[in-house]
Order: sequence, then structure tokens, then C-alpha cells
Amino acid sequence: MTAACGLCERALDHGYLCPGDTLALAERLERMPKLYAALAGFLTPAVRGGGERVSASRTAPGLPVDEAVLDLRYGGIALVLEGWRSDVQRVRGWGEPAVTGSVERRVLAAARWIGMSLDWIAAAYPAAGDLAREVREMEGAALSIVGALPERGRRIGQCVSIDASGVICGAVIRHQPGQTRLVCEWCHAVYATEQDWLLLLHHQPKESV
Repeated sequence: MTAACGLCERALDHGYLCPGDTLALAERLERMPKLYAALAGFLTPAVRGGGERVSASRTAPGLPVDEAVLDLRYGGIALVLEGWRSDVQRVRGWGEPAVTGSVERRVLAAARWIGMSLDWIAAAYPAAGDLAREVREMEGAALSIVGALPERGRRIGQCVSIDASGVICGAVIRHQPGQTRLVCEWCHAVYATEQDWLLLLHHQPKESV
């Protein structure tokens, strides 16, 4: 019995999301925290007209808040990602995920968790196509506001730092041209010496090498 990708409808031998759409979803999830941060600069709409200025008078009303940006920054992105994480955990028979920290931290945590679960999602989660579609649409809405994000750099691999409980971080590490010191965006582990780089490369998962 053949299956079909839930997003592009390409025929599959098994599973719910094709490799191409799985990779695209992984990249969108990786970009999502950066998009969330970039939206902060667009909360207030630009003034109209080339030379129009906002009055400095105390009686002048403040600039309105851009509601589209507000929706994405304070609720939209975090709630969508957390909703999908919650449903994946429900289908797997796990409890509800803990939701803590700032909205920025919640976006990072949910995007990272879903990204690390993509193998299972693509293979065994019936709603994988809907998840990929909603994340794609949400990214499109954010990009329509902020424009293209800066170059992300070359993917080096996954962070191999181990926390106090023995769990490997696993967040993506990227390298910009000229960088000699890398810092994991998730756990803040630093890779700066030759020994650090060798350790990072040596402990990469086989599929990432």
C-alpha cells in the first residue's frame, strides 16, 4: 500500500511527509526564532510619506501598533508551534509539554523540539502535512513583513554539549565567514579552540557527517 506526502501529495512508500518537505520544514523551524526576533523591529508601522515626521508634542498620539506583527509576536508563532508540539506528544502517548519562560524562549523551545522530532513526525504522524503547511504559511506571513533574513551561514552540525542530566543539546551550529568562535543559540556552549572544534566534529551523528 502506497502513501502520499501530506503537503505536496508526492507518492511515498510509507509515512506522511516526503524527504524534501521534511527538510524544508526543518529549515523553517530553525529560522522561526530569528524571524520572531526580527519582527520586534516592525511593531510600529513606518510613518507615511517620504518626509513626514511624527510630532514631538506631548499631546500628539503615539504611533499605532502593527496588529499583524503583534499577532505573530505575542501569541501567533508561539501558540502555533506549542499547539503542534502538544498534539505530537498526545499522539505519542506523552503528557502535555511544560510551557515556561518568555515568549521568545517558548518559540525557541517549541521549534527546537519539533525539529528534533521530525523523523518520527514524517514517518508516523498523520497530521504531518498540516503541520508543515501551517509552519510554511506562518513563515510566509512573517517574511512578508521583515523581508529576507540575513545569510545564516554554513551548517557545521549539531551542538554536542551535555547538560547536568546527561542530555545532549543537539541544536544546529552554523558558521559565518571569518568566525573563529561559535556560540550555541540554545545552550550557549562556546566552540573557540582547536580542541572544541575537533570535539564538535567527532561527536556528530553519523547522518550529519
